[in-house]
Amino acid sequence: MISIITPVLNEEAEIGPFCAHLAGLQGSFEWIVVDGGSTDGTVAAVRRQEGGLPYPLHLLVAPRGRAVQMNAGAVTATGEILLFLHADCRIPGDSLAAIEAAVHEGGFVGGGFSHSFAPASPLLAATSLLGNLHARATGIFYGDFGIFLRKDLFTQIGGYDTSLPYCEDAALCRAARRQGRMVQIPQTIVSSSRRYEQQGRWRLTILFAVVILLDAIGIRPGRFRPAVGAREEDETALTPRR
Repeated sequence: MISIITPVLNEEAEIGPFCAHLAGLQGSFEWIVVDGGSTDGTVAAVRRQEGGLPYPLHLLVAPRGRAVQMNAGAVTATGEILLFLHADCRIPGDSLAAIEAAVHEGGFVGGGFSHSFAPASPLLAATSLLGNLHARATGIFYGDFGIFLRKDLFTQIGGYDTSLPYCEDAALCRAARRQGRMVQIPQTIVSSSRRYEQQGRWRLTILFAVVILLDAIGIRPGRFRPAVGAREEDETALTPRR
């Protein structure tokens, strides 16, 4: 079974549509929602869904911080495979079978999806293309690529590094890659481009290009933290996950 773990912060509007989306997935899974201290109606929206879904739902509350929240969800997960999926992302109905085949039959320790944005633009399409080429070549995925990993390996490598100011997803993939092969499955995840629209496509594209480049060579300047780390302060208004 797969445990889908979703960290949330002020995502009230996304809960209903995301629940409906998950109901369309084929296969057996549980959904673990980890709230980081929402100040809107996110928790109430999740609780309204309890008992009315065709899959198990577990609601947790953890200290704010995407890495902390996802680690908390992983601790309680009962699935053999963990899938970290954000509430503003959508995956094809056959995705769970593809993940299980990659892990159980392909021998991969984990991986991610092929990425796309919606609404799209030429710039964001190019961003996804470059991200997909990078993921395919390196086995390193970012949060909105839908990272999945064997739970036993996730525990073995210590989960997400909560000490990192950002790019904890890339660090997780690097640690997993040292233990086995990571794969990019052909199923495409569609990630909302809402924050690019709010903050400016070119601004965020350039910002994250610089952040990813510096992270790749082991440099994480503190001055980038307000821009990249601000995603955990207000999910509805600040920067996206990349």
